[in-house]
Amino acid sequence: MKKFLFLLAAAAVVFILAGCSSVSPYAYGTNWLIRENDIPQYYSKFDLFYLGKAPAGYGDTHDIQFNWTKTHTNDIFGRGVRVFAPEIQKPDEENVSAALEYYLENFHAPGHPFVLLAEGKAADLLYAAMRKVSGMTVKNGFIAAYLPDMRPKTAEEIADDFSWEGLKAAAGAGDFGVIVTWVSRINHEKMNDPALKKGIYCINPLNWKLDGTPGTARENIKAVFYMPEHKNIFWRKVEAENFGSAVIDLEKGVLDIKCPLPLLHVVNGRFTKNCISIFAGNIAANARKRTQNLIKYREWKEFK
Repeated sequence: MKKFLFLLAAAAVVFILAGCSSVSPYAYGTNWLIRENDIPQYYSKFDLFYLGKAPAGYGDTHDIQFNWTKTHTNDIFGRGVRVFAPEIQKPDEENVSAALEYYLENFHAPGHPFVLLAEGKAADLLYAAMRKVSGMTVKNGFIAAYLPDMRPKTAEEIADDFSWEGLKAAAGAGDFGVIVTWVSRINHEKMNDPALKKGIYCINPLNWKLDGTPGTARENIKAVFYMPEHKNIFWRKVEAENFGSAVIDLEKGVLDIKCPLPLLHVVNGRFTKNCISIFAGNIAANARKRTQNLIKYREWKEFK
């Protein structure tokens, strides 16, 4: 009898430990830089899931990372958007997938519009996570993933990667259930990447066209930058209207961006840490437009 009770107690301990180990780290608020799940769902036109980190040269304190994230989310998209931005200690595909999955299962109401945002290496990780996590469908409210400077792909490759969910590369300014991406080249910097060639998918965020139509500086609604070097915290967010023009180089599949200032963090011709900032106003306005189009589509479908 004692042996039976001992085995029963041991089994209970194993069960409890197994249950504890299954708790997601993203169940805790400390693993989110921004987690606005306390904002009522009806208040939000759409949710924004953001993955990003300030460049190493900016510092790695919690305050720096929070302010960087706030600048790239709340300060760009404004009111009426719920923001979810995990703080991932070890940025890899598994952890990003876990964070995205936790958001979808615990904070996202089925069918409510949501948008994803990341750039550079973070965009690669978020793209990979999208392929692993269920719920990435228009029916579930997926509007768009804005992933500038992810690894170059053709529109056909993007469609193949998400064929089961029916997602595709954005074809213009108003479609939904889409991946939105471009490879940035700043002020004609040299780029030595054999993956860049004719046929690479690239969309111009100033006019949302796929051809060589130039996007003018006048079409650049607003750039929003985070500048941590300013001692006054109120000066660390810098906004600039009509900041730079852009045109697609169809032979290389890259977006040639002309910026009025010399910018930091250009690596191998790519400006992978502030591309969202340059087109901040255009991305925010476009996310609202695509969301509105989904809402109209649903109303029309229901009416029919």
